[in-house]
Amino acid sequence: MRNAVLAATADELLERGFERLSVTSVARRAGVHHTTVYRRWPTKSELILDAATELTRQRVPAPDLGDLRLDLHVYFSRLLEALEDPRVSALVRSLIAAPNAEFVEERHRYWRDRFGVTAEIVDRAVARGELEEGVEPWRLIELIAGPLWMRFLLTGLPVDETFLDRTINDAIRALHAEPK
Repeated sequence: MRNAVLAATADELLERGFERLSVTSVARRAGVHHTTVYRRWPTKSELILDAATELTRQRVPAPDLGDLRLDLHVYFSRLLEALEDPRVSALVRSLIAAPNAEFVEERHRYWRDRFGVTAEIVDRAVARGELEEGVEPWRLIELIAGPLWMRFLLTGLPVDETFLDRTINDAIRALHAEPK
């Protein structure tokens, strides 16, 4: 039932947008009663958060290939592939752009969850000696994710392998160049 509701949420969001999405339409599409949906997800924003979190967790786990650059490349490549799915893209865009004030906490929870996944990659790199102890995982991820999100959300410029590799290398170089 949960997976059907989350899939229906993604489909409804893609078709109707955030403002016109309703729990009733999600329930109908999922083949469940709307009270079933409300019991588990009291608000529309919680429903969207759960759908976005689940889809990105399934599609974009933290790889462990034994090399920081390779792990980051695979992670962000999977993220970009996931964002090519219109349903995933609609969910993530709604987390970023939804005007709903109650959505602020859900948005933060989503990004904390995603940060936890990427922090695993950084923590393993520190354990292997590829990065110094005390490096802030969030700092590295911001240096990589910023340019990617800029292209995805704002400019529409392509994010190809060359751009991704350059962004990862620039981020790692920036961390190594920072004064201690």
